[in-house]
Amino acid sequence: MKKIFILTLLAFLIVDSAYAQKKVTLSKTVLQDKIKGGWAGQIIGVTFGGPTEFRFEGTMINDYQPIPWYDGYIKNTMINNPGLYDDLYMDLTFVDILEKEGLDAPVASHAKAYAEAGYMLWHANQAGRYNILHGIAPPQSGHWLNNPHADDIDFQIESDFSGLMAPGMPNTAVRIGDPIGHIMNYGDGWYGGVYVAAMEGCM
Repeated sequence: MKKIFILTLLAFLIVDSAYAQKKVTLSKTVLQDKIKGGWAGQIIGVTFGGPTEFRFEGTMINDYQPIPWYDGYIKNTMINNPGLYDDLYMDLTFVDILEKEGLDAPVASHAKAYAEAGYMLWHANQAGRYNILHGIAPPQSGHWLNNPHADDIDFQIESDFSGLMAPGMPNTAVRIGDPIGHIMNYGDGWYGGVYVAAMEGCM
């Protein structure tokens, strides 16, 4: 484990030094294409992973395991299994608030929008929703004393929005996502989300 951590840290240092030495300029069209590609990648990844989610715990998925894919599979899955896309509809809830109220939208607006939304939730998201609807506001709604799922990966799977909204600006991605992550998570659950947001913000 320590070896993996050191190798990961070394990789980030190498990438960081490469970014420090090179200035990249993108046209608005190219940047929009990359951001749309990030969203498309998330949709494809969620759809592709759906048939195996929670079915191979503690083991690798072998190459001989068939994973379905066909023309129209994403649309069919979205219609017939909409709960699979919690990674996306949570993201879009937060993006909607940012679009309506700006980057400094209060966390209470995000919490209200997600708590009152009619979509399905699980684990930390479900507990956070319950807390908000019962008067426990963020960040306490995600705190481990109030949310038994505080260390789950909920914010990690839905923090992509802040990284995609802040390309090349990992600190900004973290700043955008920080208060939102505490709606449903704390500790490792929050750190996982910040890691993903910062990583996507580096792209």
